[in-house]
Amino acid sequence: MKLYGLRGMSHGASLLITVMSDEGSAAVADGLAFDPADLRLERYPGSLARYHEVAAGGIDRFVARHGIEVLDFAAWTAMKARLGAAAWR
Repeated sequence: MKLYGLRGMSHGASLLITVMSDEGSAAVADGLAFDPADLRLERYPGSLARYHEVAAGGIDRFVARHGIEVLDFAAWTAMKARLGAAAWR
């Protein structure tokens, strides 16, 4: 599964990463292991999986473990358009 990420900040100012794949949001949220001491998964129906950093460096460890390609906003937007409905399954 090829994974793409967009780093950001939550409304509470914690770091987060949103992750998408051509295999769909459910495959991402159900298939990626993470340490709950590092990250907290936020998942809502019809949205992409978001992982909030709990411990410093948690996102970096998660990205490295899963080989997530982190994109800037323009590349993220283009990839989201390219993946289309497949990203949201």
